[in-house]
Amino acid sequence: RLAPHLDVRFRKRRDAPPQLRNGHWQEAWNVLAEEQRADMTHEFIADIEVMRMAEALICTFSSNVGRLAALLRDGPTVSLDGEWTND
Repeated sequence: RLAPHLDVRFRKRRDAPPQLRNGHWQEAWNVLAEEQRADMTHEFIADIEVMRMAEALICTFSSNVGRLAALLRDGPTVSLDGEWTND
């Protein structure tokens, strides 16, 4: 688990095509180099793991990523767009 004192910051991937910063666009993804797709996939899996291991997760279930993280968790999860929680 991450220690409470650990400094976690959002990192903006500057080399990702702009359309990939706001969701998934298959055509833009397909033209990326294999190494770049692998790097971005590893970052996504790491992000999911951070959400899975967090003490609590606040997300939206209208997001596929939010729903995935909630399903993988044992801890409390609250959606900002619904009544459902996994408490």
